[in-house]
Amino acid sequence: MIGNKVILRNMKEEDRELVMNLIRDPEIIKVTGGYSGLASFEHQRNWFCSLSDSIQGVRRVIADKDRPEVGLGIIILSDLDLKSGAAEIFIKIMKNFRGKGYGQDAVNVLVAYAFRELGLSCIYSNILEHNMISRRLFEKCGFRQEGIRRNRSFKDGPYRNVYSYSISNMR
Repeated sequence: MIGNKVILRNMKEEDRELVMNLIRDPEIIKVTGGYSGLASFEHQRNWFCSLSDSIQGVRRVIADKDRPEVGLGIIILSDLDLKSGAAEIFIKIMKNFRGKGYGQDAVNVLVAYAFRELGLSCIYSNILEHNMISRRLFEKCGFRQEGIRRNRSFKDGPYRNVYSYSISNMR
């Protein structure tokens, strides 16, 4: 999957450091779901690769289009429900690559793939209320806020609200 700035590619052994940095970065842990403790690279690689392009999800490394060997982050389409035509999207990007359009391009590429190739009708994302970077990113990509699930997540202090966003291919 190729965008204007990124390539969404399968994970390789060379992505070890990227993956470990993403799952162990305290800033990322504070504003996202997923592991909040230690996990080995082998565990992460096996999990990441186990569902790539399966009926249950799509998991890709976000790489620079001009330098595909350079991993910038990960993007995941999970909880794929072909009957209802819906799936959830997640993205994590290394700090030094944020705010440069890579995330927006990656989301747009994966959403287009999901609508065109997988035949999905709706993609959604659940974002912690204090994760303003992700909320703005998904809004720039055409996602609309649908609702708020109150006190749904305990991260970095008190219970936090979770904002639900979605995009439909019936725009």
